[in-house]
Amino acid sequence: MNIRKLFLLFIILLFVIGVLHANILIVDINGTGNYTTIQEGIDNSVNGDTVLVYPGTYYENINYNGKNIILTSFYLITQNRSYADSTIIDGNQNGSVVTFENGEDTTAVLCGFTIQNGSGTYDLHNIRGGGILSKNADPKISNCIIKNNKADGGAGIHCRYSHIILENTTICHNHAYLAGGGVYLRDSSTATFSTMNRCNIYLNYAGRGCDIETYQVQELHVIVDTFTVMNPDSYFALSQPENNFTFDILNVKIVPTNQDLYVSPNGDNTNSGLTQSDPLKIIAYALTKIASDSTHPNTIHLANGMYSPSITGEIFPLNCRSYVSIIGESQENTILDGNNLSGLIACIFGDNYFYIENLTIQNGHASVGGGLHFSTNSNPIVKNVTLQNNSASGGGAIMCSNNSNPIFEYVTIEDNYAESIGGGIYLSNSSPLLKNVIISNNSVQPVWGSSAGINLSNNSNPTLVDVLIANNTSDGLGSIIGNGINSCPILNNITVANNNIPTNVIYCTFNNNLNFNNCILFNTESNYEINFDESGYSNEVTISYTDIKNGDDGIQTNGAGTVNWLEGNIDSIPQFVGGDPFSYELSEGSPCIDAGTPDTTGLHLPATDLAGNQRIYNGRIDIGAYEYQGVGI
Repeated sequence: MNIRKLFLLFIILLFVIGVLHANILIVDINGTGNYTTIQEGIDNSVNGDTVLVYPGTYYENINYNGKNIILTSFYLITQNRSYADSTIIDGNQNGSVVTFENGEDTTAVLCGFTIQNGSGTYDLHNIRGGGILSKNADPKISNCIIKNNKADGGAGIHCRYSHIILENTTICHNHAYLAGGGVYLRDSSTATFSTMNRCNIYLNYAGRGCDIETYQVQELHVIVDTFTVMNPDSYFALSQPENNFTFDILNVKIVPTNQDLYVSPNGDNTNSGLTQSDPLKIIAYALTKIASDSTHPNTIHLANGMYSPSITGEIFPLNCRSYVSIIGESQENTILDGNNLSGLIACIFGDNYFYIENLTIQNGHASVGGGLHFSTNSNPIVKNVTLQNNSASGGGAIMCSNNSNPIFEYVTIEDNYAESIGGGIYLSNSSPLLKNVIISNNSVQPVWGSSAGINLSNNSNPTLVDVLIANNTSDGLGSIIGNGINSCPILNNITVANNNIPTNVIYCTFNNNLNFNNCILFNTESNYEINFDESGYSNEVTISYTDIKNGDDGIQTNGAGTVNWLEGNIDSIPQFVGGDPFSYELSEGSPCIDAGTPDTTGLHLPATDLAGNQRIYNGRIDIGAYEYQGVGI
């Protein structure tokens, strides 16, 4: 027996003397102990036992199963930090690495491990707790390193109805796709941070609350040695309700920069990021580093190139910050690619977001908002952006919820997919403005209420001006524009044409009030252009100066509302330019030319049409999203 093993046995003997009435179960991956896996040691233990783990990498996902035991590396005996580094529990992207879920109390201890590569457990409709998941338990985490874990919520640690004690533990470089990159406490959970043996929480990332998020939790006193920054705002620590954090921080990883920052796929995060010639590489790192306020807003400038997890190591979704714009070099060549791992940009809980501009946003995948997710008073301006090949359960490209009213200008939304609702856009209690927007070739799974182009859920009152909605696909009982309860959109100069829908292009349920002015509704495959749900009520549609297929016969009310058929409406083939690729501009001789309302006051019209041409030509506006420019095509 070598000297090292004699020394370890001597230490173990001393340890046994100190805990004379408890059993010690030895786990060694090399077979010299009682067990070769940690879970075997836990399964064969009883309350009060200690499971002592030799150094090594254990590819396991362990569960305490209600056992109030001490699970420890040799750190507990030696106080040598190297044992925490060298005794690794690796979740192998196969669930939460460590789970407490059966009433474990404060005598359930996890001590002296590196917890890594967890992927979380499905709980409350999301994947939670990549590193550690605690539900209805009160464990103690001591002298651990929790890093490089992923989940939707609480990538490092997720607690629900739990009280967790944290001591000398580092939580870093974890990534939550939704919330709480480092720690997420919810539903009356609490955390006690040691004042003598301080923890470290830094450089975690999330769609919101990068380092810490709490939900329905009492005031949280965060006492750490090192945090990401000295004065965390909601980007780093987000609470619901607000302002329930106090911080005691000794050291930081980043000193924020109150200037514009530059990012390039060829950059380096060791650069200053202050000039185009010295750019950073990771957009998420730039968001962590930048500082802005109402008196000094700043911009993150993105050079042309592809930003993705696989190519540049980008971290999505980007957690937007107040008073910070994200502006690419060009719409076509500055590309954010999510590799179908997560959504790409999230603006949550804030009304001071600025510009998202000159980007292509593609291959995002999320539960809602595959490309962009705006929630709770989030109102950025999205300009010169293409969203393509994104997918989600709801809102394949864009989700706006909880009174989020962004402005979209010159935005193309194409080839996106929703599993249930809103292939292009899903609005819930939100009223954005869409100007010069194309919504095309999006699709949705054929279920009741599905809408392939844009879905307006309850209390959503958007304004659409110069918008093309074409070539979207929804089977079954789906639609192209779906309207939920109390939805009252204003639709000026929109073209809704050639969508692949066998039933109803525009669908109204309860208490909808739609206003169409200068629009084209011409879909050859559909039974009706507008349909009121037969079980609905109080729907109202007002139509003027609109070219609608089959005229007023193209509207089916089912006795569930009224139609206000005003002057200027026509029923004529619009005579689009067509061709390959198909163009929805008006050809010479179209009945829609100079057929719009003579008085355009109050129509929110932009200066140009959807093609960038003069919006009103020859003294009178045309019907549809495009203005004929007097030249035959």
